[in-house]
Amino acid sequence: MAKSFYMNLSGKIICILGCYIVGIFSMVLVSYDDLRTTETKVEFLELAYNLHNIILEVRRYEKNYLLYNKEEAFRENNRYLDLAMDTGKALLARADKYRVAPMLRELDGQIADYKATMDQFSLLKSFDTIQYTRIEERLRDQGKRMTELSKDLVDFERGQIHSILSVLKRQLVSWGSLAVLIGVILSLLIVYYIFKPLFIIKKATEDIALGKFNKIDVINTRDEMQQVMEAFNTMVFELERRQDQLVQSKKLSSIGTLTAGVAHQLNNPLNNISTSCQIAIDEFTTGDAAFIMRMLKNIDHETIRARDVVKGLLEFSRVTEFSLRPSQLYEVVKRSVQLAQSQVPADIDIVLQVPEDLIFPMDAQRLQEVFINLILNATQSIEGCGQIVITAEKDTNASEVRIEVRDTGHGIPEEIQGQLFDPFYTTKEEGKGTGLGLSVAYGIIQKHHGNITVQSSPGQGAAFVIRLPVENNNKHVSV
Repeated sequence: MAKSFYMNLSGKIICILGCYIVGIFSMVLVSYDDLRTTETKVEFLELAYNLHNIILEVRRYEKNYLLYNKEEAFRENNRYLDLAMDTGKALLARADKYRVAPMLRELDGQIADYKATMDQFSLLKSFDTIQYTRIEERLRDQGKRMTELSKDLVDFERGQIHSILSVLKRQLVSWGSLAVLIGVILSLLIVYYIFKPLFIIKKATEDIALGKFNKIDVINTRDEMQQVMEAFNTMVFELERRQDQLVQSKKLSSIGTLTAGVAHQLNNPLNNISTSCQIAIDEFTTGDAAFIMRMLKNIDHETIRARDVVKGLLEFSRVTEFSLRPSQLYEVVKRSVQLAQSQVPADIDIVLQVPEDLIFPMDAQRLQEVFINLILNATQSIEGCGQIVITAEKDTNASEVRIEVRDTGHGIPEEIQGQLFDPFYTTKEEGKGTGLGLSVAYGIIQKHHGNITVQSSPGQGAAFVIRLPVENNNKHVSV
């Protein structure tokens, strides 16, 4: 089985930069070679242009010689012819690999023929002979052909340079576009392998700060980034597990707080049961069956009442897996009020304005924890007489339920409202609060894919607003 190849992040960055540098260096080498060719062609064109100018001087002195038959003109003509032959040989030495070589050879031969004809012409003694006229015509034709060839040579080389420059322009655009394309591709690779995972981790970290323990999709980069993302998911799992432990710890604290109240709540029905039972025993001998039946029904009623109190506490204390199931909100709120009632002073009224037909997916036990925390917090914020109002309504436009727990307490200062849901933050005196109640409530609401906010002004009470979706996007969520 072939072993998989893994490259670490630094290796990938070095490889990417190395490929980019090699690509740029290759472009530079190709462009440099073309520039060297252009430089050689420019030098060649300068020689060709000099050759053309020399030939023009040869023709000028040719005319002077033919018109005035001066020896000085003949010497200058020969001097420029020798210079033209040397320049032509220099061009031929450079033109072996160029297409212009045949043209140069023809021009070199034409210069040699012209020189021979000029030498022959200089030996003539008489200028009125047929031979003179014939040689003069040949000399002019050869000079004309020589001039044309030199001009064609210059034009050809100029065209060659323009062609090379056009190629260089196209190469510049092509190489530039390729460099930009490579840069874009490399940037995308860097974004995919480095910045995208970092952005995902950053976003997930911000969610954790808000109490949302969401795992991230691990990108298969096969490097340290993948390892970091996998380690991040492990951390999220541990944080979520610790949060559940924190919720359970808070629940145990709440159970301890509620137990004394539950004992008080049980005392009344137990007293009623005891009293009814004693009366029934006393009346048993009289035979008043109707009265005894009434006492027995009273005993049954009080037994059910006591059972409900104990059942509510047991359900609240039981550890269960987080699960969203359609439940009746009214019953959840009602049970929460019953459990918290023992901690609420008699001069504080709890008013329920929750529709009984409001049913949507929820974890009833955990929402009960939320309502108990909010009720107890509201109770502690009210000094003397007061009221706690719990309302709920369905917002069909937003497909969510809006729940509000409002009190008539002393309110919450604006500067600390942003810290209320932070773990261990409390404004209570030492020993009277852990600072976990609202943090736990926030986490539970987040697990329901909802949100909880606070609205308050000092001296005007506080309202905690909960928004929960009415559609179950995740029927069973394990934590």
